[in-house]
Amino acid sequence: MQNSSIPPITQAFQFVGGFALTQAAKAFVELGIPDFLKDGVQTADEIATHCGTHPETTFRFLRFLSKQGLVEIDGKDCRLTPVGNFFRTDVPVNLTKALQIATFEPWQQVWANLGYTLRTGEKAFTYVHKQEPWEYLSEHPEYGKPFNEYQTHLSKMGAAALVGAYDFSGFKTICDVGGGHGYLLKTILEKYPQARGILFDLPPVVASADLGAAAGRCEVVGGSFFEKIPAADCLILKSILHDWSNEKALDILKSCTASLNPGGKILVMDMVIMEGGNPMSYFYDMHMLVLFGGRERTQEEMTELFGKAGLKITRFIPTQGPQFIAEAVLK
Repeated sequence: MQNSSIPPITQAFQFVGGFALTQAAKAFVELGIPDFLKDGVQTADEIATHCGTHPETTFRFLRFLSKQGLVEIDGKDCRLTPVGNFFRTDVPVNLTKALQIATFEPWQQVWANLGYTLRTGEKAFTYVHKQEPWEYLSEHPEYGKPFNEYQTHLSKMGAAALVGAYDFSGFKTICDVGGGHGYLLKTILEKYPQARGILFDLPPVVASADLGAAAGRCEVVGGSFFEKIPAADCLILKSILHDWSNEKALDILKSCTASLNPGGKILVMDMVIMEGGNPMSYFYDMHMLVLFGGRERTQEEMTELFGKAGLKITRFIPTQGPQFIAEAVLK
């Protein structure tokens, strides 16, 4: 629903000037303004001195940001808003890494070719860069390294949401499928000492695993989830299925079905598209499409997909984050 208090032409112009909002937020973070404001009010001149920027221009910049809800301006005094607080680097849940990734030139080029995706239904990334995303990131570490750091950042945020929403006390073996460097699995094993873990991802990824004190209770296995997944009582797929088309996601779920121990459960942690739900899910549905050929799914779409893999979703569990946990068992 549109905001009726804003004139239609102003709402329409937000699409024209939207590119400037992303770049302004990038400058906001790169100058360190959110971190400088974390302790309270500063004047525009104090902010300019701290950042080494032109005083009058800094005030005009802050005034612009105030109209976007990132700061509040009272005369020349400036303070962070709850929205702007998400761009501090010292808060556990922040969007600084997401902003960095979003402004990467390769990402921008892909979105500039959204028309290709709309005409063909195929991801624009391969059309633009002539490579699969994972190959491109591997060959371009200037983008691949920050991207992997962002994935670790997401794992830290998602780990707290998952562990806070689900009870793992009934499982003896827990396998994190596509688990990256192991932060999520480490968090689970630290809270549930009865369990043993299996970290499963591509060999170059798990080579850099960091499981801390939980390493003694965890096996690290390299491989592809399109082939064979280690057997376990609980298989976790966090932010995995949304990277892939329905056909590829079905292949992954079939691999899980073949590896799940009797009486075990599969936990898929992704956003869920629903009427009146989190608007982020609609953005990520398109973002996954143009970048990876993936998608976010409705509850009905997930239920149908899981059913084709011989699985039954028993419940959808909300978390403190934007994602849901889809819990499934063998039919």
